[in-house]
Amino acid sequence: MNNSPRNGTATATLCPYCEGRCKYQVITLTLRRSPALFAVIRNVPADVCQVCGEAQFTVPTTLRLLAAVRAEAAPSEVVLTPIYDLAAEG
Repeated sequence: MNNSPRNGTATATLCPYCEGRCKYQVITLTLRRSPALFAVIRNVPADVCQVCGEAQFTVPTTLRLLAAVRAEAAPSEVVLTPIYDLAAEG
């Protein structure tokens, strides 16, 4: 398990993919809920690789993400998303 500023022990972690240094950040994720539905989750704590951009999450954060995507509760906000199809324009 990695340590980051969020729990008071700021130890640099290494990316498991490229071995770059990771930095604690609060990010926004887009996760697929079904073939046609997505969920945008803001304010997600993560250790993000400064080389390749891979994000790592703690187990508690991962469990909260899964619960949020599977939840039947109303989301904090709903927005319309325009979809563009480049194949249809040509």
